[in-house]
Amino acid sequence: MCADVAGYSTLMAADDEGTLRRLKAHRDELIEPTVTRHGGRIVKLMGDGLLMEFPSVVEAVRAGIEIQQQGVLRNEDTADGQQIVFRIGINQGDVIVDGDDIYGDDVNIGARLEALAEPGGICISERVYGDVRGKIDIEIEDLGDQELKNIPEPVRVYRILTQADDVAAVQRRAREKVHLRYALAFAASLLLATLAGVAWWQFGALEPDVLSSPMSAKASIAVLPFANLSSDADQEYFADGITNDIIADLSKFHDLFVIASNSVFTYKGKGAKASEVARKLAVRYILEGSVRKQGEKVRIKAQLVDGTNGQLLWAERFDQSATDIFELQDEITRRIVRTLSVQLTDIEEQQAFAKPTDNLEAYEYVLRARALVERSLARDNYKARELFRKAIERDPDYAAAIAGLGWTYYEPVIWGWTGSPQKGMKLAHDLAQKSLALEPSNIEGRLLLTAVFNIRRQYDLALVEAERAIALNPNDSRSYAEQGAAMVWAGRTDGGILSLETALRFDPNMKPVYSLVLGLAYFLEARYDDATRVLEKNVDRRSENAFDHMVLAATYAQMDRPDMAARAAAAVLRLNPYFMVQDFGPQFRDRADAERVAVGLRKAGLK
Repeated sequence: MCADVAGYSTLMAADDEGTLRRLKAHRDELIEPTVTRHGGRIVKLMGDGLLMEFPSVVEAVRAGIEIQQQGVLRNEDTADGQQIVFRIGINQGDVIVDGDDIYGDDVNIGARLEALAEPGGICISERVYGDVRGKIDIEIEDLGDQELKNIPEPVRVYRILTQADDVAAVQRRAREKVHLRYALAFAASLLLATLAGVAWWQFGALEPDVLSSPMSAKASIAVLPFANLSSDADQEYFADGITNDIIADLSKFHDLFVIASNSVFTYKGKGAKASEVARKLAVRYILEGSVRKQGEKVRIKAQLVDGTNGQLLWAERFDQSATDIFELQDEITRRIVRTLSVQLTDIEEQQAFAKPTDNLEAYEYVLRARALVERSLARDNYKARELFRKAIERDPDYAAAIAGLGWTYYEPVIWGWTGSPQKGMKLAHDLAQKSLALEPSNIEGRLLLTAVFNIRRQYDLALVEAERAIALNPNDSRSYAEQGAAMVWAGRTDGGILSLETALRFDPNMKPVYSLVLGLAYFLEARYDDATRVLEKNVDRRSENAFDHMVLAATYAQMDRPDMAARAAAAVLRLNPYFMVQDFGPQFRDRADAERVAVGLRKAGLK
């Protein structure tokens, strides 16, 4: 068992003598007698940390729970900012004994688990979980596989819920099917999570009017998710992959306006009428279809409908071998373009109909991997990584697979699943570069490179890559969103708002992380009504994200709505009890922007 004091440096900076006195009292009066009572021993003290050893894993967990629960009671009469709160990690395994000391890989894993634990919390390994399951009456939450610093293989981690509020929160999230995400660095949470799986929503107040849109001169189309008619439900990924690839192909034409897949997939399985979808997404044309794959045979049916009057413009059935799937997609795309009478340049046509790979097995691995990445769960991310690797084994020059592999290293950094964020970001960067060296027009590689530059605060480079991505795919909402984020952080708020609103036009269900940046940009421009409209809807989508509440608190405060500001501030502290205004804003290039938010936060009552 490893334990240390959360926020120890801050406590020492504020009151070193008092902190040391309270720490010693916790050790002498709580930890040592509890450990002894459960048959364990304190191996050594390390500043604010402790290493403990137990002959029984069940007793170790019972001791950890008792320490955390009794610690809450000891802190009841202690002022905020002075409380001694421990984080605990527990692992089971072999140790090397050296006198009174112990060490080894399993001790190191215990230390890494402690670092993952929340203040007042306990994290345990899968081996510990297997031994205590059913033997201790306590709620335990599965956090999935985690990459731990300097530990070569991912470790399955579980969190022991020591407080009633924790149990209630987890049960609520389980009912809502929302995966728990811990608070991360503010910049990463705002800029990123490009592939995060969340419940989407409609930007009703910002929904564009196609007749007044500056893009209305273009033929506009939404490709609804193709239905999977295969007898095997596991072939769902194949139908989704066909849909996404057709959207990607159509998006490369400058004379077409194509709705992003993120928005059209909200209609999957709902049987919505073409006219309703066209009105909601502000497009004229709707493509519908189905896929039936049996063995090596594929049948695709597709029809193109005028959403304004329900007229069927084109319909056809395609029966081909699965090995010719790319030619089949190309043919469907050409028929749509021909029907819409879009004029193509030779460059666009060559780019749109380029084959991603000649290996169908590699292509299927990529489709499966992308479906897993969309879930934004650690364990699925690692499964996707292996699938991308298998695709690369079958086609080492498959640029999309290499870029996809890069995203699986990028995602753990932004969601806090890895103990080696610098290593993960370097791998993401290198794989993005490799994919672009093989295929400069690969949009996933270009976007990954943009996102990496954003998180590294290399905004000028991010903007260059975003512009290249937009040139490659003028319909890709993520490219505009990443461009907008880079501009906001670089101090070019007006341009950032324009790019983010453009992203919103292509993707009315724009991901919450980008909506948050848009709300922040509105705040910086003192457009408080716009900011609250965006941020309140974001809170409806993901009420457990501290950063939405934080920017809302600052916005309400500047609008002289103290009750609403106080409520949002309370939500911030509930979700992140150790939030401090001084920690906010390292991502801003212009410190005046950071201070503008800080003023609002302080006015809302945050410190």
